[in-house]
Amino acid sequence: MILSDWSLLLTKMELRAQFACVTCRRLKRKCPKELPSCSLCLRLEKQCEYPPRVRNLYENTAINSSTSSQDTNKGADHQTLINTPTEPGFSPEQDAVLGHKDIHTFPAIFFLDAEVCTKPLASEPCQVRGFITPHCSLSQEADAICEKYFSTVHQWLPILSKKCARRHIAENELVPDCPSQLLFLCMKLVSGPLPAEVSARANIPYRRALETLLKVENSCLPSLQLLQSVILLSAYELGHAIYPAAYLRVGHAARLCVMMGFHDRKNASQLFKDAVTWTSREEERRTWWAVFCLDRITNQGISGLPFSAPEPSPGELLPCPEGPWIEGEVGFNEPIFATSFSNNTSLGSFANVCQAAHVLGRVLRHRDEPHSSRISLGFRVSEARQLHHILTSLSSHLSDISQESLLFDNSTVVPLALCFSARLILYDIYACNETYSTDYGRSSEEAELQKESMAGIFDVTRGIWQLACQLLDSINQTGGGGLKNLGPFLCHCLYAGASESEWLILEHEDSTAGIWLKDIVMLLRVIGKRWQVADVYLSQIYKWPGYNSLGML
Repeated sequence: MILSDWSLLLTKMELRAQFACVTCRRLKRKCPKELPSCSLCLRLEKQCEYPPRVRNLYENTAINSSTSSQDTNKGADHQTLINTPTEPGFSPEQDAVLGHKDIHTFPAIFFLDAEVCTKPLASEPCQVRGFITPHCSLSQEADAICEKYFSTVHQWLPILSKKCARRHIAENELVPDCPSQLLFLCMKLVSGPLPAEVSARANIPYRRALETLLKVENSCLPSLQLLQSVILLSAYELGHAIYPAAYLRVGHAARLCVMMGFHDRKNASQLFKDAVTWTSREEERRTWWAVFCLDRITNQGISGLPFSAPEPSPGELLPCPEGPWIEGEVGFNEPIFATSFSNNTSLGSFANVCQAAHVLGRVLRHRDEPHSSRISLGFRVSEARQLHHILTSLSSHLSDISQESLLFDNSTVVPLALCFSARLILYDIYACNETYSTDYGRSSEEAELQKESMAGIFDVTRGIWQLACQLLDSINQTGGGGLKNLGPFLCHCLYAGASESEWLILEHEDSTAGIWLKDIVMLLRVIGKRWQVADVYLSQIYKWPGYNSLGML
């Protein structure tokens, strides 16, 4: 008994920190430096937290000490751990396993004082268990849904790691109302067609996903699977024009993403521990970019609303090419910010989408700040010209890739559509004689820019028609199979191209523009078989006098 007490005393003497705890340093008091919590904080009932490197040293020392003295002081160590006072739900010993507990264990101090609560939640199950679980097999139904999702939605929204998603779903397939189960429901929802004569809002799988989302958010800790589920829900709502839910859902995803710190790894407080594998880190990066792109896409048709997702931080990397990502291999990442635009053919399709969405966001900001006293007219015109050159180069580069591939693989469809939308938004600001940026009429700089904008409108509308023809040919060649891989994010571009075609018909009685309008409407009808947002756009087109003058049914 005496030997056991002496060993315990030596262990306590060894487990002293080299630095004062965060609380004592902040209050400028002398810290006794005991581990895991100093006696001064315990006596004053304060939260005691050491820097991560001190805490990790304590955890490793405690494990080694427990292993070496297992036979002599096992009972004493057990009693010490039981009697150690800690704050309920958060302590240095428990913070590694918080990601596996319910919402009541969320450390509120993360929001109240983030300096003493760094990366409290686990980002991967292996950080909780300390090992990687053996591979589990999916049920036949789950396997079929996963295969359908990765062969359709994943082609235009590649945010999930195939191997990680399948593993999480297999491990938790029988666990109700958990993040993995929610993700599975959302994958099933967004990859399946709507039942006949059923509205998207009344769709039973949609309602079930919403109910499960509410339960998960009120019972489970935040997780990457939760954020990914919200993204897929917002994609479903955007694709079927379920407003205002779609707009609010994208904002919800942006808030979750910012809370987790994915938008700025260097300066923002991080909710999760660092990812263990490259695949997990890439999945987090793709999830953040998906939120960013959805936010910019949502703001295309409405003016004056602030963005929900912040701008990319300096040094932010683009997603890797799809080849390594799909195969579960390690890929490379290019930076979003560069000194000049380059025709980089090594970028993947999703990286191209992110590039286009970033420039689209700059155009939307340019559109929504026309009368700001902080911005001079000369700067606005200079910025407009810069955006014009960037978009022209990017769309030309993407068009070249599309013509070279001759395959319906969606590699350039969405980024090209976003570029076309951004260009039309930019040109519409300066093409109209009745719009100007000063109270004294149109400036000479804007008058010169108007000529370029008029030519740009014609060029972009023709480009949208060519894209529509390419997609129609691809769908016909595959017997309609290509429609499954076609997402809803190009519908706004088609609608904008139809609007400009109708304007050309009314202004110039241009028969060529009539052909453009017919083909664009035909593609919207095809997309409408899968996504109801196309039908909403068509309902407006059918009211246009220019369209009705063509005599189309």
